[in-house]
Amino acid sequence: MLSRCAPPLVLAIPRGGVPVALPIARQLNGTLDVLLAHKLGAPHQSELAVGAVDEFGGIFLADHALSLGATGVYLTRETARQRALLQQRRQAYTPGRGAPRVSGQPVVVVDDGIATGATMTAALRALRRLGAGPLVACAPVGAHDAVARLQPLADAVICLEMPQPFYAVSIAYSDFSQTDDATVIALLRMAEAGP
Repeated sequence: MLSRCAPPLVLAIPRGGVPVALPIARQLNGTLDVLLAHKLGAPHQSELAVGAVDEFGGIFLADHALSLGATGVYLTRETARQRALLQQRRQAYTPGRGAPRVSGQPVVVVDDGIATGATMTAALRALRRLGAGPLVACAPVGAHDAVARLQPLADAVICLEMPQPFYAVSIAYSDFSQTDDATVIALLRMAEAGP
């Protein structure tokens, strides 16, 4: 599909998606940038996503959000907190410019894994609203059901491993240490400098 298009815009979901996306961008002769989306954590279980927000103002709520106690007041606070974080990251990662223009562009969205699919869902919905296409979602590992829920949102979904049963993204990595902001910035600069 992408072979018939211009070189794609490869958008990594920070922070963990950036190291995964750099070699993909190079292989596809694409341009690496970031798309800021972040999960909305469940009350008392911040690592469990009940939804996600994107930097363009979109919100995705999972069907299970309310059952985990993510009510209106909690969601308002959590959404505001995550949006503030996204604004800080945009300023740090790409100072002096905003989000990339995606309308009419082939786009590959990359994350380090798909556990619930909330963040990737928010990212794909945002890109569709903005007119990106064709749109491909990529991750090295993911939960089969979460990957299946992404199929209608993208023109293609590529996930290399979908272990059954799926426990966590981290299990697929020999080193799953957190990618910090300094690493993201360094990798984006490396991508700008070329091979």
